Amino acid sequence: MRNLTLSLLAVVLIATMGLGWMFDALYNQYSEQSELNQNDPLMVLEPLGQNMADTLNSQPHPNEFITDWPNNNAYTLALTSINQTLIPPALKNDLLNGKPLVLETDTDLTLYYYLANHASVLMLRAPMLNPNRDNADLRLVLTSLFYFVMLLLMVAWLAPLALRLLALRKTAKLFGEGQLNQRISVGSISYIKDIETEFNHMAERIEALVNDVKLLSSAVSHDLRTPLARIRFGIDTLQEEDDPVLRKRYEQRISDNVDEMVDLVETLLNYARLDQAMISLTKSAVNVNDLVTHCLKNKTCDGRTLNYLPAATPCFIDGDQAYLNILINNLVQNALQYCKQHVTIEVFIQPDTVSINISDDGPGIAPEHYATMLQPFTRGELHRQTIKGFGMGLAIATRVTKWHHGTLTIGKSDILGGAKFSLTLPKKNVKDASIAQQ
Repeated sequence: MRNLTLSLLAVVLIATMGLGWMFDALYNQYSEQSELNQNDPLMVLEPLGQNMADTLNSQPHPNEFITDWPNNNAYTLALTSINQTLIPPALKNDLLNGKPLVLETDTDLTLYYYLANHASVLMLRAPMLNPNRDNADLRLVLTSLFYFVMLLLMVAWLAPLALRLLALRKTAKLFGEGQLNQRISVGSISYIKDIETEFNHMAERIEALVNDVKLLSSAVSHDLRTPLARIRFGIDTLQEEDDPVLRKRYEQRISDNVDEMVDLVETLLNYARLDQAMISLTKSAVNVNDLVTHCLKNKTCDGRTLNYLPAATPCFIDGDQAYLNILINNLVQNALQYCKQHVTIEVFIQPDTVSINISDDGPGIAPEHYATMLQPFTRGELHRQTIKGFGMGLAIATRVTKWHHGTLTIGKSDILGGAKFSLTLPKKNVKDASIAQQ
């Protein structure tokens, strides 16, 4: 929205101040030129009329020249007595003293010259150029041009905005019709870049929630069906069995299946609650070496080797201590479940990030299963029956990683030969982290 506001202010300032100044300069320049052009005929007529008056003043019969002057053109001559000339006394005194007199009307110019030898006044009437009309036409043209250029500027400003809004509308419509993969291509010079970015974030969030619902529904329908079938079979068998020992065995099996269903429901509820945790994260500077050490302290290895290689120097990340503990615990527990004998945890420091690699010597994960292994209720097919769980550990780890703006990737360990989980999180400023540690 900031880009939209700034661009609108820029257009308004350019349209009002810039264009106004430019057209005002053009009008002033043209007006000055028009005034000069208007004065040029008078500068020619005044000395010409003076020469004509001097000539007629020296002639014995000036009326003959006036009579022979053609009357069918725009310039006319007349000769009247000084006493019959209707001129104000002040102006008449100037005329008697030899100064030419120029009077103008809306249609013509009249130049007066005093002929002293004949006590008469020579009047030269010439057509009046109309600068006011020219200025009026100029004002109309410039005003029309001003609004036309302003309209062009507004169209040029509104066109990209309209296109982006249409794109937003189209994407939102397709998204509402169920095409959850629709996203807006955010332009580098978009007025509504913030809105487009937030729309994409919202779309990603909704798509993730819908996918979670689908996965949860599929998992619930699959994982609940088995214990329910066992409970139904156990109840039917229990009704037909009279042996106390067998009845107690069947009751214990039913109880175990109920416990399995309770665990599954509890796991589902815990995973659903993770969606609400984003609004309550309490972030602080967390020492990565201490974080991993704390998580490994209470791990039961059962004869397996757990090798930890911390970073050479202290490194910090900005995160929620409790959820980071869950993240590391889940990754380490996953490695311990699937390893044969060895698990290695390494911490690396990059210029802007901190990486934690957790490797094992287990069977590994096929590359085509990398993406699906991070989804809820996904477990390795080879160990589905031998390892207890619902396949939620990596899904929870993935979600906590996203909350901390990090990445979690799966690969193959070059040293141990099994799976390798690489966790990368943004590094916190060393100065801020040292202050927080103090």
